[in-house]
Amino acid sequence: MVRQARALKSAAEILDVETEEALRSAVGAATMLGPDRARALLKLSDEQLGHLFKIGIAQVIDLAGTITFGIAAAATRDRQPSRRAKQHAKSLARADAAVADFEQRALAERRALVAQGALLSAAEFWAALGITRQALSKAVASGRIFTVDVGAVQYYPAFYLTGDIDRKTLGKVTQRLGGLPGWSKWQFFTTPKASLGNTTPLEALSAGKPAEVERAAAAFAER
Repeated sequence: MVRQARALKSAAEILDVETEEALRSAVGAATMLGPDRARALLKLSDEQLGHLFKIGIAQVIDLAGTITFGIAAAATRDRQPSRRAKQHAKSLARADAAVADFEQRALAERRALVAQGALLSAAEFWAALGITRQALSKAVASGRIFTVDVGAVQYYPAFYLTGDIDRKTLGKVTQRLGGLPGWSKWQFFTTPKASLGNTTPLEALSAGKPAEVERAAAAFAER
C-alpha cells in the first residue's frame, strides 16, 4: 500500500481529480481481496495487469448503470431476471475470450523468443556459462540471475552470456529488481527508458553506465 500510495501521489500532477479519485478507489478496493490475492495480482507484469484491468472496466461499464441496491434492486431482478443474467453472462464470456486471446498471444511471443535463442533451457544455460547445475541454482536463489516461464517450462535470458556486459554488474542490477516476477525483470532489461537516454538497460550497461542502470532498476522495483 505504501508503494501504491507513493505511485498515486507522483501521478497526481498529470491526472485530473476525477481520474485520481477513481484510481485511489481501485487501489482501496484491492484491500478487500486479502494479502494473498493482492500479491497474486502484483506477480503479473505491468502490461498484463493493465490490459486485464482495462478489459474488466470495459465489461462492467455497461452494467454499472443498471446496478441498484435494496428493495428496488430486488424488484428489478424479479421483473427482468433472464435479461440481466444473459447480459452478465455475455459480459463474462467477452472478458474470458479477451483474456484467453491475450494469453495466447503472449505465449506465442515468448515461444518465439525461445526459437530465436533469446531464452535458453537450464542445460543450455549452465553449459554455456561453464558452471554446474548447483552453481546455477545458487545464482538464481541469490537473485543474481532470474528465470521466466514459457508455458510450464523455465528458461534463462541469453543476455547473461553477452560478452560486452560485465556479468557481475549484470547480477547486481538483477538483484536491485528484488522479488519482481521474471517477466517484469525481462521487461525492465529490454525496454528503452527515458532516464537512460531512450536506450534499454542492456544497451546502457554495454555503454558503460552501470550506476545509471542500477538507479533505474531500484526505481523500477519501487513502482
